[in-house]
Amino acid sequence: MLPGLYDDDRCSLMRLAAMLILGGIAVLPLTTQGSSLAGAADAPVHTETATLATPARLVFPGFSVSRDPFVPTQAVVVSPQNTGSAPVVRAIVLGDPARALVEEDGTVRVLAVGDRVGGLRVAAITARGIWLSDGTRVPLTVARRP
Repeated sequence: MLPGLYDDDRCSLMRLAAMLILGGIAVLPLTTQGSSLAGAADAPVHTETATLATPARLVFPGFSVSRDPFVPTQAVVVSPQNTGSAPVVRAIVLGDPARALVEEDGTVRVLAVGDRVGGLRVAAITARGIWLSDGTRVPLTVARRP
């Protein structure tokens, strides 16, 4: 254990601490003033006002789907619920270009705008289905599993 301090030792330590603190406070304005004056003398004077530029609109990268890579190119799917009937849209991929998975007479194909289905040309592909050249819309049909 350390021995106790006498009153005159405590007073000397308090004076020393007070001088160090006051000396640091007294020197502080001199250090900041010198660096700010030196920086102001070297820095060029700008008269233009700063303007904020808004960033450009975000553009997401497009993708292209030419065919399903997991299905062979000569894939034919026969569905008992859709034999000899009108085309049914099973899936839609929106993008550039948009594609639709269409089942017609038991055959499933990937179609783009301009392809023919049921003797008509595909005019547009939207999120709700495909539009044919005669103005009819074939809606997106989701197959329900039993």
